Amino acid sequence: MNLPSRGVLRALALLSVLELLSVTALLINLATLHLRPVTALLGPTHGALFLAVAVTALLARGLLPRTRWMALIPVAGGVLTLVNVRIERARAGSAGSVHKETLL
Repeated sequence: MNLPSRGVLRALALLSVLELLSVTALLINLATLHLRPVTALLGPTHGALFLAVAVTALLARGLLPRTRWMALIPVAGGVLTLVNVRIERARAGSAGSVHKETLL
């Protein structure tokens, strides 16, 4: 069974949190003051974070197809990827414990 590494899951989780924070800040700015400097700064930042999550999810080894596809969904991708990373961690943890038991 090909499982994702801890480093990949950690990077994906961090990128997803940052992407989620950036889209939240953009939406709050849109709903309140709609300040152009905030949009000018956070827009490209959010775009770069979204692409980083998508590319990491697509190129990482051992991720479930569901994790890869959900990372591509605009706006909700960060939340969905975070949920899927938790599922992937549980899968990797349970497979590791099963593997240890078979070795004993």
